[in-house]
Amino acid sequence: MTKSIQILSVLLLLISSQAFSQTSTDTSKKWGIETELIQPFLPNVGIIRFTATRTISSVNSKMKGDLLLGMYIRPNVKHDVVEKINEYMLVLGYRQHFWKGLHLEGKANVGYAWGTKNLIDGKDYETSTIFLESNLGYKFNISNKTKSSLYLIPQFGVISNAKGKNTVNIGPRGGKSDTFIQGSLIFGVNF
Repeated sequence: MTKSIQILSVLLLLISSQAFSQTSTDTSKKWGIETELIQPFLPNVGIIRFTATRTISSVNSKMKGDLLLGMYIRPNVKHDVVEKINEYMLVLGYRQHFWKGLHLEGKANVGYAWGTKNLIDGKDYETSTIFLESNLGYKFNISNKTKSSLYLIPQFGVISNAKGKNTVNIGPRGGKSDTFIQGSLIFGVNF
């Protein structure tokens, strides 16, 4: 069910109508840098994210979106399936704006992970990783200067293992899901 919702979200993102998109009001600040403010400090989460953004618009400037390229880092964090997990992924995504700051975003996170001492079988595991992510959020500009602007993005969504639930990954999960509901607070600067 969650995979269906995630696939539907990505499809809606890709085929979204120009009638629902935000008019690009400031095309002079096309680049941005973002980071996650809360997840790095949550116990058992510890996810650090850095993202570069590039705003794009259609020829008639009614369709506004951001290309996303970043890093997902989870260094030696306590985990519910293994004693400690390490995940290092590159992120590629797209954020489509629909109305003012309201947006839908889809991302693919691809990289490598390893876990020590799986809590079910006691083994260490290493694996390539592919996670798909869908988020709904709103971008709030908190300062808008001539050369740069600061913003906050609260968003909620789903992140799921794209390799399927029968893959080994970090070992047996004991019935625990590999799909997670997530919330984030992103701080960024456009320039």
